[in-house]
Amino acid sequence: MSDVRSGIAVGAALARERLRGVTPLLVLALSGCAVYALAVLERQSSPDSAADSALAGPVFGFALPILAYLVSERVCNGERLDRSVDTVARHGADRRHALLGALLVSALVMAFAGTLLTLLALLGAHSLHDADLARDLATSAAIAFVTGAVYALAFGAASSFGKRGGGRKWALVLDFMLGAGDSLLAAPWPRGHARNLLGGVPVLELSQSGAWLALAAIALLSVAFSVSRTPG
Repeated sequence: MSDVRSGIAVGAALARERLRGVTPLLVLALSGCAVYALAVLERQSSPDSAADSALAGPVFGFALPILAYLVSERVCNGERLDRSVDTVARHGADRRHALLGALLVSALVMAFAGTLLTLLALLGAHSLHDADLARDLATSAAIAFVTGAVYALAFGAASSFGKRGGGRKWALVLDFMLGAGDSLLAAPWPRGHARNLLGGVPVLELSQSGAWLALAAIALLSVAFSVSRTPG
């Protein structure tokens, strides 16, 4: 068990090191400013639906998947997922355990990034004295936390494909294209299930409880697939 913890810690440290620097913070800050500004514009034009529009569009529709893609790209160092931990595997770390550590950091970073973007969107869409603000924050932050983590794990699994992990680019495109629907083709992608939780059209007429389960299944299958594609 200590070997497992040690390998996960090494992979997590590698991912944290790759995410250090000014660029990731600048991208997050710019995304937050854009989300807030768009939410304010929504409140000025349609105050009754501003919160829903700001979350469904700027946050969950664009910023969250794009940031998850960028985080995956950086954590993988522009490589295929299994090759992304080569530097620590050469020094004796178990490749699969290190991979789990890297994926864990990616998921946590995206969970908190999603929560922050949701907070900024709702602050822009509501006045501070709005009675619905606290309720919307509690509900939407939980959805953002989970969805951000699921996106990170899904793009991690997609990075197992392609010479340099190009599968994550296709995952981003397919999430935009197929995830926007409500048929069986949308089921493997986080977008449609997050939309359901936000009160939008569900995938395959799933209940919101079903959408939570679908996101959990995507996360678990993504981790299992990532590990299975990585040599021990």
